[in-house]
Amino acid sequence: MKLSKDGKALLYITVFLTIFGIIMVLSSSWPTAVSEHRAWYYYGLRQGIFALLGFVFMQFTGVYDNENYKKNALWIFLIALILCALVFTPLGKEINYAKRWIKIKSFSFMPSDILKFASINLAAAIVSQKINKIKTFNEGFLRMIILVAVSGGIVFMQPDLSTAIVIIGSVFCVFMVSGLNVRYIVSTLLTTLVFGYIAIFKVKIGYSRIDRIIAFVDPLGNLEDEGWQLSQSLAAVSNGGFLGSGLGMSKQKFLYLSQAHNDFIFAIICEEFGFLGALILIIAYFAFLVCGIRIAMKTKYIYSKLLVSGILFVIGIQAYVNMTVVTGLIPPTGLTLPFISYGGTSLMIMLGLVGIILNVDRNNEEERKWIS
Repeated sequence: MKLSKDGKALLYITVFLTIFGIIMVLSSSWPTAVSEHRAWYYYGLRQGIFALLGFVFMQFTGVYDNENYKKNALWIFLIALILCALVFTPLGKEINYAKRWIKIKSFSFMPSDILKFASINLAAAIVSQKINKIKTFNEGFLRMIILVAVSGGIVFMQPDLSTAIVIIGSVFCVFMVSGLNVRYIVSTLLTTLVFGYIAIFKVKIGYSRIDRIIAFVDPLGNLEDEGWQLSQSLAAVSNGGFLGSGLGMSKQKFLYLSQAHNDFIFAIICEEFGFLGALILIIAYFAFLVCGIRIAMKTKYIYSKLLVSGILFVIGIQAYVNMTVVTGLIPPTGLTLPFISYGGTSLMIMLGLVGIILNVDRNNEEERKWIS
């Protein structure tokens, strides 16, 4: 697969982040792995297997004709919706008052990860077919509202507010990049604020989102409840200093910080590699996004440009939200750190999405050489 300089850089960054993720999952999870499975390598080994499968999947999406995603966009979306609906059946697995997983014997996955791509893909397909009418109400704003209401709504019901916001934001990104009317952009932002207020303060679930916000404001004053996790996360970040305590030398992972290998793995990275290591990781994500944007700008196909834009939004916003949650800049939420946090479905989907971006880059290079 012939790639441009941007494509190669994006691939190398992806490989670096994935390998680094396996190492950090192994480092951050072994106390939990010993406690729960009596095998210190349990989560690290599984993450390595998921990574290998993910790279195979990336190879497939890297050569598979992207036009097939466009032609079957509605069917892909409907299948993803059905999978998300299955979490409300006996196949659904409930963890911490939320049914976000489908479990079949020992295998479980989050269908909302699939819905992220399906929503972006359908949005890109719709817009590319109606690009000249995207500024109108019926062909632009109304279609976007229907799509985000359906895709975001079913995920919000699980309940998973953070993933619902990511899906809604990614669809909005696709329509905004395509040239959606400014009035509709402002209307969407205002609607999102109203939706966020209702979701946080009015919708009641097994835990209180208001308590999370209170704990975010004063974590030390809520150590016996919601403030414990954030306090331990901030302690890990503080312990790291500038250079960190060294790989494997974290103290907070010893059952003080729950989800140390998952949503809060960035805290362990800060503790073991310090501010410098965290900065290098942030630069890697930034470089990834810059390379992806350059690839999107080079393609002459509207669908490909919009598809890559939506994918980059998902990866970028998840990395940003995860890091800011861990460092106490925004209230706690449940988004993983792309390519690094433990999770088979998330990792494989992310690597598959990278394959799609590389596919667009490969097509760009083939067309450039054909023209020259």
